[in-house]
Amino acid sequence: MKRMLAGYGWRLNLTRLGLLASVGFLMGCASTPTTQPSPSSPVPPLPAGVTLHQDMNIPGVWLAEGFDFKGFDALYLAAPVFAAVERPNEVQMRAIAMRVLLEKLTVYLHGTKLFATVTPRAEEVKPGSKSLKLESTITEYEEGSGAGRYFVGVFGGGQPVIKVRGRILDGEKLVCVFEIRRSGESAEAKVAGGAMGDEDIQREDITVLARDVANFFRRTAQAP
Repeated sequence: MKRMLAGYGWRLNLTRLGLLASVGFLMGCASTPTTQPSPSSPVPPLPAGVTLHQDMNIPGVWLAEGFDFKGFDALYLAAPVFAAVERPNEVQMRAIAMRVLLEKLTVYLHGTKLFATVTPRAEEVKPGSKSLKLESTITEYEEGSGAGRYFVGVFGGGQPVIKVRGRILDGEKLVCVFEIRRSGESAEAKVAGGAMGDEDIQREDITVLARDVANFFRRTAQAP
């Protein structure tokens, strides 16, 4: 009996020690400050009077009253601005995403045939021409994780993320604002994303994003 009681007491003490260690660990975690990288530049709030609404596959959009993208000669695309969280392991992919975003927007917006000139070079806009300017800001960004996609890619885990806010100006006048987020859009990325590279999936997402923006331009202008 004494041996049984001694064994029981020994196990009880071990249990208590385990509980104390667990509590100490949790308290230590709670007391340890965690830091998140800060955005490279703060995302400005929406201008007064601008309220975004859904427009088919564009999650958020606002148009100035009576504006429809028609009657302009040129569209100048300013270099994208990065205002999302900057993670040190994403430097290379961030640079690729910003370059591809500008390239894809140029190609797809030129394909609308709404503008004779669509260019990321300001000097290519002829002086005196009636033109618009598109400013793009990346407000959310993640490179993604192949391991995450392998295990939970079907549910969105590990997918790259890119969210863009666009501002379109006619001279100094703001005429349109849109926000669009894309993350693992293709069926292949969802089903077999673990076997795909982060860059491949993000390029697909940016292509879808640019195509959706171009379709919004075309739809707003009621162009074929």
